[in-house]
Parts: sequence; structure tokens; C-alpha cells
Amino acid sequence: MHGTGPVQVEVVPAGETTSAGSSNRSAAVTFPRVAVVIVTWNRKDAVSAVLGALSRQTAPVDRLDVVVVDNASTDGTLDFLRKTWSPERVVENPALHAHEPQFQKPGRDGRGGPNTAGFASLTIVHNHHNHGGCGGFNTGFAYADQVLGAAGIEDLGYVWLVDDDVDLPPDALEQLARVGESDTSIGLVGSRTVDFGDRRTTIETTVYLDRKTGRMCDEPPAHHPLAAAHRSWVSTVGGVRGGSGYTGVREVDVVSACSMLARWSAVKKVGFWDYRYFIYCDDADWCLRMAKAGYRVLLNLDAVVYHTPWHHKLTPVRAYYAQRNVLWMLQKILPLDELRDITWRWMRSVMKQALVAGLHRKLFQAEIMRRSIADMMQGTWGKLLDDGPKAEELIPGLDRIGALRRGATIAVSCPFTDCVHWADELRVLTEDWLRGQGRIGDTPTWIYIVRNDVQDPSSQPGLPERVVYSTRLRSKIRRQLRWLLRGPTALVVFDQACDFPLLTGGFNVHVDRRQPAKAQIEAAGPRRTFGFVFRWIRTAARCTRYRSKLQTYVSATRYG
Repeated sequence: MHGTGPVQVEVVPAGETTSAGSSNRSAAVTFPRVAVVIVTWNRKDAVSAVLGALSRQTAPVDRLDVVVVDNASTDGTLDFLRKTWSPERVVENPALHAHEPQFQKPGRDGRGGPNTAGFASLTIVHNHHNHGGCGGFNTGFAYADQVLGAAGIEDLGYVWLVDDDVDLPPDALEQLARVGESDTSIGLVGSRTVDFGDRRTTIETTVYLDRKTGRMCDEPPAHHPLAAAHRSWVSTVGGVRGGSGYTGVREVDVVSACSMLARWSAVKKVGFWDYRYFIYCDDADWCLRMAKAGYRVLLNLDAVVYHTPWHHKLTPVRAYYAQRNVLWMLQKILPLDELRDITWRWMRSVMKQALVAGLHRKLFQAEIMRRSIADMMQGTWGKLLDDGPKAEELIPGLDRIGALRRGATIAVSCPFTDCVHWADELRVLTEDWLRGQGRIGDTPTWIYIVRNDVQDPSSQPGLPERVVYSTRLRSKIRRQLRWLLRGPTALVVFDQACDFPLLTGGFNVHVDRRQPAKAQIEAAGPRRTFGFVFRWIRTAARCTRYRSKLQTYVSATRYG
């Protein structure tokens, strides 16, 4: 429906579920003007597909002012979108920080004519620096405020945040706007997330904040004011994920920015995203601030967005942002006594995980965890600049560190059965690679360090040597005595799975099974482990002082 058609409006009382399937047009209104903000980085095909999905919306696309924020992509995104969609404007933004935008007037890159999608307008804002998802959306907010407003678009009703790696059914916006238009107290309306690769499976619906732990959860805790209503709803659909019969509206604490409709008047009152975050917790922070300002946050189960499950993207670096930012977020919404208690428990938990990781051959991951707490305390914001060793080709990387030669030893951590299978695959691949290089005589010695509860075909002849240990510390110490004078050349760790505290050895080789041909390789050994422990002790001491001086936070600007 390309035109100024009406949209159904249905008033949604607080805490109740409504049907989205009716077609009552008696409450119809003119469709509001919507600014659509999409942030992208090096995903030109994906973001172009999102623009295609927007152009097919049943909502009137000539009421959409679409702003694509290109975060300094290096894959030709800017030229590709310009040629494919003919934006009216390409705006340069050389600002070093997203919360200090420097929008320049469109030059010759802008086509000047109508875009090919039929939007009211299509603009590409080309950031000269990668500001992350948080800074990218802040760029879009600032553009809507400073440029669209100055261009005479005074009837802007909403800003729709859309990720660059989603797909949208044709009625996505109409469903969101239907709920938003039903009540001016609604600040945010979110979408039900369905698996991009399996479009019959719902992967995210309701999200709540447990204010006693500071953690996000699918199910509200018993003390949450929406707990009873939530339990009643779950009993009808079978669960918050993978259930059936999802329809209507739920009152929640948080909705995801992969498809989130925000009332523009509420945005101007509450402010933009916290400029410190870069990625993660920025949308949750915004939702909680909206609620604190008196606006309702609703999930429309009929407004679907297809997206990749978030845990498929989880890495130590992403965990850094989540751990650092969540504590900043809590400083805005919790009473001081609760804030200090929760912050202390959160810091203690992360620091414990960091120490365990550092003592179990995961040094750069442990350092990232430690820094998430250290940087939170000292207010180090934005992008994490040191995110560990650069990923390289796995087998050439093993060769680079001298692990693929006669006399070298490659140990593999095998606390799970899958790790044994992956170790076998890697051993065969390295033998084939050496054979292809004409270096069959350079085959190293392989040793699998296998936990005693792992199902392992160790009785078969011709298998690499096994070192079997139990979860008891005494067993782990005894099993590594053989390596006290000379450790293995390299220890391979799959998916950060290692609970054997091997103290000696030259290198740690970290393999993420989502990219099995790549590895992050770091130098190891007692000196580096002790260096990490020293930094850990200093950070732990600071945590105690920080807790006693911690105060609630109020941003001095509109950014946070």
C-alpha cells in the first residue's frame, strides 16, 4: 500500500493483551511520519535487503524518511547503496565522536532526485569513524533532530530503529504503529523476534529486569509487578520462546533495537542513547529511562522481525561491552543502597570469572573481563581498543609459532566430547597440510588433555596420547608435573573450553568453532600468567574502594 492510507488503532490498557487480527477501521487515522534509522558496517548486501523490505511495507512508504548510517564501511557500502537506491542525499559526518555530529551539506554524491524505493526521502549519513551501533543510532537521532526538522518535517511522529541484518514482513511497521497510535503514553513498541534461518521459531519475546540482581531475564522474577500477568500469559502460549499462538501486546521492561518504534516526542524528552556504550545495553538503557520518565514500553507480538539469535554472535569482546555497560545502566535506575549491593556482587562475579579464565590458559579473554570492570570504574567509554590477538589462519599460525615440526608438542584441551572430535579433525588437517607441503617428517606429537567424564575412544590403537584428569585440583596438579621443566609448544583451546590449569607451554591457540579455520594465538607461560594475576589484584582492590564511593548517575547531556 503505497499512499497515505489509514492504519488501525486499538487502545491498549496497561498490562493487558489485545488482539491484533481485527480489521476495524472506524478508529483509523492518517499514518504518522516515521524516520527510519538503520546502522550498518561492512554489510552492503544485508542493508540493501533491509531497504528492500522497507519498500514493501503495507504502511505508506511515502511517509518514511529513511536514514542509513554507514559506520565507515570498507566494503563499498556507500557506492553500492548509492547506485542501487539513488538516495536524495549523501551526508558526510567527519565527527570523531557520535554525540558531537558535524553534518556537512550534501555534495555531488547526492543524486538530488527521488529515490528508487518510493520513500519520502532516503539519506545516507557517511560516518568517517566507526561509532558502533550505539553511536550509529545516535547519529541517526541527531540527523532527524537537526536536519529533518530543519527541512520542515514538523509532523515527525516516530523514529523506527532497524538493524542491518534483519528481514521484515510487509506488515511490520503497520503493526508497530497501530499500537503506538493507540495511546500517547506509549514511548516504545518492540517486535517479536523470529529466527532468521528458521522462520517458524520464536527466539525472543518478553524481557524484564530483575532489580535484585541487575540481570535481564525472559521471565519476570516473583517480586516483579508483572509476574502474575506474565505467568498467566505463558500458560496459554507454552513458553516465551518456541511456543505458539503469539498475538497481542505485552507490557515489558525492555524491547530490542533490532526493530523498535519510538515516539519522537518521548525521544526529545528522554534523550538519545548513552554515548559511552558503543554496543550492548544501549537499547535496554533507553527502555528503562523511558519507563522512568513515565512512558510505557510494549512488545507487539504480531510485529515480527527475523533476526539471528544473539548468542550466535557472543564473543569475549561483546561480553566486555555487556559487563561494562550494564553497571552504568543500573546507576541510572536503582536506589543507592541497592545499586552498591548489586554492583559489588556483579563485580565480584566477573572478577572471579576473570581469575579462573586467567589460570586456565585463556589469558586474553581473562584480561578483557578484568578490563570490563576496570574500565567501568574509571569511566573509560567507547570502543575497546585492544581486543586480543588478531585472528589468523589456524594451520599456518601453528607453523608460524613452531608447532608443526618434529619434536614439537601440541596439546589439546578436551573437557567435552566434542573437543576430542575437533582435535581429531585438526590433527588430520595438519597432517594433510604438511603432506601437501612435502613436510611429512615435520609431524608434531599430539597429546589430548581429557577430563575423566568425557566419552573418549582412547582404547583404539594409534590414537594420540591421553592425559586424563579429574575436576579435583589435586588431580590437575599431578597431571601437569611432567611439563614443569618443558611445556608443550602450543595448547589448543576450542570455544574457550579449558579447565586444566597448565602453567607451562609456549602459546595458547584459541579456536572459535564458528570459524574453525581461524585462530587467535597468544604467547603464554608463567611470567604472563603472573603478570595478569598482579593486574587482577590491583583491580580487585579498587573494587572495594569503588563500591563505597559509588553514586547514582544523571547525564549532563541529552546523550544518556
